[in-house]
Amino acid sequence: MSLFEARAKPPVKMTYRGVGSSIGQYEFMGEENPAGAYVSYNDFGSGDMPFSTEDRQTLLDNGVTVLHVPFNLGAMSFFHNVPDSTLPSTGLNLDACIIADIFNAVITTWDHDDIMAINPDFSPPSGQPIVVYHRTHGSSTTKGITQYLAAACPEKWTQVGSTIEWPDVTVAVEGSGEMSSMIDATEYSIGYIDSGHGRDDGLSEVELKNLYGTYQSSAEAIAQGGVQAAAEEAIALGVLPTDPSADFNNVSLHNMPGQYTWPIVAVSYLYVNQNQLDSGSKGPLLYAFIKYILSEDGQALLGDYNFEAAPADMLDISRAALDMMDLPLASDSSPKWTFESNTTKGGGQEDYVISAKRRSWFEYELGEIESEMATADDLATLEATVDELAALVRSSGLIAL
Repeated sequence: MSLFEARAKPPVKMTYRGVGSSIGQYEFMGEENPAGAYVSYNDFGSGDMPFSTEDRQTLLDNGVTVLHVPFNLGAMSFFHNVPDSTLPSTGLNLDACIIADIFNAVITTWDHDDIMAINPDFSPPSGQPIVVYHRTHGSSTTKGITQYLAAACPEKWTQVGSTIEWPDVTVAVEGSGEMSSMIDATEYSIGYIDSGHGRDDGLSEVELKNLYGTYQSSAEAIAQGGVQAAAEEAIALGVLPTDPSADFNNVSLHNMPGQYTWPIVAVSYLYVNQNQLDSGSKGPLLYAFIKYILSEDGQALLGDYNFEAAPADMLDISRAALDMMDLPLASDSSPKWTFESNTTKGGGQEDYVISAKRRSWFEYELGEIESEMATADDLATLEATVDELAALVRSSGLIAL
């Protein structure tokens, strides 16, 4: 959004509140705005879970056709705080059934026979309790991991949803930030969070077994294209509707086949009202915003935020939503926006052009800071290498010049 504000010639104001998917859907539906009105609080929404069949039908009954626009993929993971000194060199291996038993409070200690059987070199203290953290309120991450457990180990896990009933011995935390901080602060704990968030916070990730039988971290899977593979498999199996106005309730990219496929993959959606006829200038700007997100330039930004680009077949489905949006006729009050990537003489200076040649001072300064940080990181790496080489020379008895 900041890019659009910087690259538009006329003043443009775009804002986004970072709230949970459940709240985003509640505000998109607008049932209480006022009571029974079904007037959206926002111009669009976004989240990691589709609307339920019931909520989608309620919107239809009130004259609102919601379009689901999938635009990126993200891995979800289980993270732990088991001391490295007790772990095997390959990390902590777990499968869906063991995790189901842990979160159901059936397995309550780290030295349980089932855990030790797939981690023969693991050496936790005898009877060491497992501290289990779970999200409170409506969480798309909770829905994702419960869908995965139900798909991968249905004999031990049956509850699916953004909110479920947890055993009393487990501990509720609010939001991804608190989940991460509590895992980090509590030895021998386990919880779940978006993979990129957990890795950025320095948490230790469970080596999770996929449908093929491969134990791997999400980082290892991503290096092998394992997140996009989940989406490609889901499309091939007909799991993802090709009509953005269809019911997406049963869409799940979890537990898909493939040697390196990551087993817990979330789809992020934009929630868009098909009818934009009375949106004035907002509808055409929203159209341009979605078009940019689905473009090659927009998809290229996802890696900076630990997300994966959507595969081509998924983007084809998403772009169909643009064709389905009912927009007002182009006018001064409802202008049509275009883009300038390469310099267009004259045309790039017209009013309603999102130009890559136009930058804000903030964007420029941010680029300078990122460049300085990269240089500092390179210098730190070089200094560490020199120190290691010097230590090696000293230990070998050679004379360092």
